[in-house]
Amino acid sequence: MDKKCMNVLKKLYLHSNGEYDREREVMLYQMNTLTAAEQDILITNGWIPNDLELIRHDEIIHKLINLQQNKHLSWSAVTHAFVAGVGGSFPRGITTLGSYHMMIHMQKHSYEQAERFLSCKFCGFSHSDESWKNLSSIRHALHQGYDYSGTSVGAYTDLTELASLFEQGTVTPSDEDVHTFNQLLRSLDQAENEETPGKYEKRLTAEKLVKGHAGIRRSILQSLSRVGVLPNQVLSLSANHWTNIEELQNAELLLSNTKGRSDMEMPWAGWQGKLGVNWDKARQLFGNHIQD
Repeated sequence: MDKKCMNVLKKLYLHSNGEYDREREVMLYQMNTLTAAEQDILITNGWIPNDLELIRHDEIIHKLINLQQNKHLSWSAVTHAFVAGVGGSFPRGITTLGSYHMMIHMQKHSYEQAERFLSCKFCGFSHSDESWKNLSSIRHALHQGYDYSGTSVGAYTDLTELASLFEQGTVTPSDEDVHTFNQLLRSLDQAENEETPGKYEKRLTAEKLVKGHAGIRRSILQSLSRVGVLPNQVLSLSANHWTNIEELQNAELLLSNTKGRSDMEMPWAGWQGKLGVNWDKARQLFGNHIQD
């Protein structure tokens, strides 16, 4: 999506441009505040201003399982998009790694509440998720590089649009994207033994290696952590298997950097400098994009 369209979406999804739908308890955004030219840009890009969907646990799980048969979604397509996201040419690709990982491992299951949290122990679906959602506003955040892949709702919202985008053609990262991606991995692998996730984020910001806002950097690190490319001091995570959300939530309670005012979350919160990068998992996922 080009900068011109993103600027129109930023205007559309201003809080002041929203009207609350009391019946469905969801925010709707007004197209009539946009100029005719701005509306044409959204129409040309096939953008639906208010894609409303009633979200329920069993239905969302069923839809994610159905997506496993989508021919446009694959590890190859997703990792290409992710590398382009890290490099900056396709920020929309950053969240895809975690979403695809959840989708391919999704199994039919009933909602079973975690012992300590008000969410499904397997997929993270919470009580607040069972409601009407404006998927368009979530997708706007995805195009800005934010990560919503931590729950089944986020993964579904992400992948339904991604499948449509990939149908038009897969994303090919540029040489610059690949270079930036490898610089990031080397930066992580060269961390001091005691470097914490918080300290690394500050260093990454200072190095100006990854373009964009702090949310993009955090999303990238979360994504690499979900699939085990960035090892975890509490859990063994991998693209090849699923770790229940309850296990991630419980592991979070064991860490000192997730307490109090900290906004750190697992799995990225469980990394430490001495763990570096798991290069075997990186090569398994990203293949020729890894430069020795």
